[in-house]
Amino acid sequence: MSHDLTKFIHKHPGGQDFILLAAGKDVTKIFEAYHGQKQHHNLQIFRMGLLAGQDVPSFPPPDNFSLTLKRRVNDHFRLLKADPKQSPGTRRRYFLTALGIWILYGLQGYCLTAVHDGSHGAIGRNPVLWKLLLMGHDFFVGTSSTLWTYQHVMSHHVFTNVDGFDADIETSEVEFRRIKESQKYFCFYQLQSIYSPLLYVLLGCTVRIEDLLYYFTSRRGPLKVNPFTFQQNIIFWGGKLFFLMTRIFLPLFWGVPLSRVISAFFVADFTLSIILALIFQATHVVDVAAFPQVNSKTGNIDVDWARLQVETAQDYGHDQPLTTFFSGSLNYQVVHHLFPYVAQEHLPAVAKIVRQTAKEYGVKYEIKDNLWAAIGGHIGLLKLLGTPPHSD
Repeated sequence: MSHDLTKFIHKHPGGQDFILLAAGKDVTKIFEAYHGQKQHHNLQIFRMGLLAGQDVPSFPPPDNFSLTLKRRVNDHFRLLKADPKQSPGTRRRYFLTALGIWILYGLQGYCLTAVHDGSHGAIGRNPVLWKLLLMGHDFFVGTSSTLWTYQHVMSHHVFTNVDGFDADIETSEVEFRRIKESQKYFCFYQLQSIYSPLLYVLLGCTVRIEDLLYYFTSRRGPLKVNPFTFQQNIIFWGGKLFFLMTRIFLPLFWGVPLSRVISAFFVADFTLSIILALIFQATHVVDVAAFPQVNSKTGNIDVDWARLQVETAQDYGHDQPLTTFFSGSLNYQVVHHLFPYVAQEHLPAVAKIVRQTAKEYGVKYEIKDNLWAAIGGHIGLLKLLGTPPHSD
């Protein structure tokens, strides 16, 4: 079903940015994840008609697990008279993280909390706040928040671990590692469980270079990138200029030796990169996670979307407040994927509902004891797919 939101875009409570990103795309599951029946009813006013054909797979209608889980979580917040998007504790975390940026020159906390929450509108109900948080990705990290939103929200969160549609597991013909069965095998993959984690230090530099490629080709993995607005262009190029000025040129101008500037840059960047890479890889690219296939006959996905979110990820360290704090609540990855609009502070309570409902409906919900066990699952997958095929 297609809808014309031209007259509504400036009235959208979530701001116009998300609608502009979604223009011309099938965002059915994103809409359902963030909205309820009232918004679904209101959307029908703007209905244009049915589209012929499709460029991405569709999912079957929500099953009893999905419907029951959503109802129970909604009831949870209604009984508590709590707003799932409001979280004073998370705002305090933002402040402490921002303070840490200036004191320690470290950015991992910002990426794991503010940027991530901003991309989902998962803190407060003010789109201006979300945009400001996201802009930190451009100005403090040097990577595009617009392209990140395409990758993370519109690709990864919809088609989690689905080969060909999840930008997070997109691979070229020859990669430094093998993370899915569809990739061609090369003999050097036998050592990938050893060298891959070491190469994760290059994540930040790689993403900044890829930003330019995606910007000029108007593609982000499997998704077509809509033309950047004037504001998005200012943020994209202004962010990269600000990043280079503050990280490289200003220190040189102030008389800091070039060797110290370069070494400080790479130490900070390598540290940020490996922390982010391991935390994200330990949730989806693991040996217990499913990698669903598109039905070759129908072109669609046969698994209910909510079930897919539970079975393509793993949680860890649910009873470890420090793990939750330093991972930006990404240790509740399954819960976050099911309810991306819910603020971090509420995820532990929602996790109990998810766990009980998954048990009732026979849905596999994997929870590791701690981060190290979760990382072990990632290393396990690298070892498994690094083994030569048909070797006995």
